[in-house]
Amino acid sequence: MMGITTRMLAFVLAMTAIAQAAPDPSDGKPHQFLAANGQFTIDAQPIEIIAGEIHPSRVPYQFWEDRIKKARAMGLNTISVYIFWNQLEPAEGQFNFQDNNDIRRFVKLCQANGLWVVLRPGPYVCAETEFGGYPAWLLKHHDIKVRTDDPQFMNYCRDYMKALHEQIGDLQVTHGGPILMVQIENEYGKIDNYLADLRQMFIDVGFDTQLYTCDHSGPVWKQIDGLPGILRATNGLPNATKLDLAQHVAGGYPVYGSEVYTSWFSVWGDRVGGPKGKAKPIPVQIKDTDWLLDRHLSFCYYMFDGGTNFGFSNGSNGWQPVQTTYDYDAPIDEMGRVTPKFKALRDLFIQRLHVDPPPIPPDPHIIGIPPFKVTTCRPLLDCLPKPTLESDDVVTMEDLNQSYGLILYRKTFPAGIKGKLDLKKALDYTIVMLNGQVVGQAFHAYGPDSFQMTLDHKGPCTLDILVYNLGRNSVGINQSISRKGLNENPTLDGQDLKGWQIFSLPMTDPATVPVPHTVASDPPSQAPAIYTGSFNLTDIGETYLDMRNWHLGVVWVNGHNLGRYWDVGADRGLYLPSVWQTKGENQITILELAGPPKDAEIQGVTNLIQEPAQAFRPYPHY
Repeated sequence: MMGITTRMLAFVLAMTAIAQAAPDPSDGKPHQFLAANGQFTIDAQPIEIIAGEIHPSRVPYQFWEDRIKKARAMGLNTISVYIFWNQLEPAEGQFNFQDNNDIRRFVKLCQANGLWVVLRPGPYVCAETEFGGYPAWLLKHHDIKVRTDDPQFMNYCRDYMKALHEQIGDLQVTHGGPILMVQIENEYGKIDNYLADLRQMFIDVGFDTQLYTCDHSGPVWKQIDGLPGILRATNGLPNATKLDLAQHVAGGYPVYGSEVYTSWFSVWGDRVGGPKGKAKPIPVQIKDTDWLLDRHLSFCYYMFDGGTNFGFSNGSNGWQPVQTTYDYDAPIDEMGRVTPKFKALRDLFIQRLHVDPPPIPPDPHIIGIPPFKVTTCRPLLDCLPKPTLESDDVVTMEDLNQSYGLILYRKTFPAGIKGKLDLKKALDYTIVMLNGQVVGQAFHAYGPDSFQMTLDHKGPCTLDILVYNLGRNSVGINQSISRKGLNENPTLDGQDLKGWQIFSLPMTDPATVPVPHTVASDPPSQAPAIYTGSFNLTDIGETYLDMRNWHLGVVWVNGHNLGRYWDVGADRGLYLPSVWQTKGENQITILELAGPPKDAEIQGVTNLIQEPAQAFRPYPHY
């Protein structure tokens, strides 16, 4: 007992000295950050990195400083941040560093508030984001091999890294900024030419602070000799086995627990917080943190503020799309409120580290919205633009320079249609219609039989195949399930169907969302439809739209895409940030893909809505 007490006392004294002696990231001076001799130091002063993960793309930029201040108030000294390449370069060669992509502003806010930064720019990040952070336009190059040393792929990576470095290169700690470390790749699982080439790329474009990789225990940990100058962090601490492995391969580097989980991601058809057993109740989170502090380890909570998969930004775990909420049972909830977990960890840091964090910023203003109706609607097929392409064979979204949304394939049959339709490789959720009436839906979770259906219609008819991209695979990356739409010609009784009109429906901004200018004269059918309406606000604040009356689709408010809803659960609400609201009239548009709502009514509520999830039954995918 005396030995444990002595070590704990020594740790407290050491951390107190660190707090007094370590440089302040806000001083704007260049510093020497080293990872050597089993510890991190800044200007020869030891520092324990105690970080929290925030993804700028998942939090409206107007709230960035609030979240950063709350991280400081919890007792953290560092923010870890994934950068999503697909957000910064949405079209090939067209970079956007404005608003939620203003990474320089985010890093500067961290610095101004006395926090260091660990940068995680990819190019692959996973993070349950669309295509693991890769831009979908890479896939229009059919011979490209992502996540390899393929020269074509590496050239695109280099262009991205150059552009990013131009934005934040001078914010590295070596130049007077707060960026201590920069991660290359993510959970790659091995050391090979690709990883070595990435390391050299980062150096060549100008990253001159500490580079690192991170991984779970696996083959990479058995390789004692890593890449020169590269720290190898570990995900999944606290775990004694992983710590032993990490210490075994660390060499002179300290161990850094780059992802200490506060919960887990959630796919549609699963509970919020991931599979049972993945959540981290407060007592477990405190126990985990004590374990890390006892061992003087540097670490990062994944997540500190989870945020939201707004728009079409969610990724997919294989064929399982990730839910819109990314709350992650984090210390800060999706709306920006301080949770009991936050307060418990803050108290622990004050007690264990003798820190004196600043006061906790106030919680945001929360509102409810009285129920309102959204009844103006028209079938989606009545709102189509002109065909994007007429082609003998089908093409994918990526072939049309389309990243997100839906794609429609149309073929007419003047003498009718009879036979067994096979959709072959349709990704993802597919709705088949004859003369505007739904005759089938196909999706991996519905089983392989859903991709085949018997059609029998006498007389002229139009076949419409509408394919909804539910998010590209983000875990590990599998290009074979990442090109969206029809990847092969459908067949009728085994014969290829040819001669298609193809409609690109990206719906990524208000200008690309079809708008019904007139009300449908007939009651809504089961076919996909666009609903429009408005609601009035006398007060603005954070809220969730209650979508329990609706089935499957997307919601826009004042032109902002709130994300996906789906009645398979468990997430049945959509976060509507106050900064996207206006006092007075607010416009709402709903794309409903699975038939009329039970009641075309919506209201705003003050907490995330969860209902029992309807677990999908998996089967081997393509």
